[in-house]
Amino acid sequence: MKLKIVCGIILALGSMNAAAQIFEVPAELWLAPRSGQAVRDNAQLSKAFAAYFQLAQPRVRLHHHKRDESSAQAEELRGWLIALGIEASRIELVEDSPTDQLTLDITDNR
Repeated sequence: MKLKIVCGIILALGSMNAAAQIFEVPAELWLAPRSGQAVRDNAQLSKAFAAYFQLAQPRVRLHHHKRDESSAQAEELRGWLIALGIEASRIELVEDSPTDQLTLDITDNR
């Protein structure tokens, strides 16, 4: 019985690590010229970077709409993420957002 409880706790902790942390990219980001500093200083993206660098094997899924503008913004943001230290192979662009709102989800691939 104790073994089942311990196994349950371990599984629960493991699933908490695998849960995605979701961050919305604010529309204001696209209203001004961007730089590495501006991207890094954005409150939501700053939280996303912190979450990414705390994980052992992080993955980033960047969700965007199918519209050209949203796709272009996702590609630009991907470039900024790479320039700021996130490995290109750990970023996946996903064309599944029902709105023009870009979102990042950060997960651990353990």
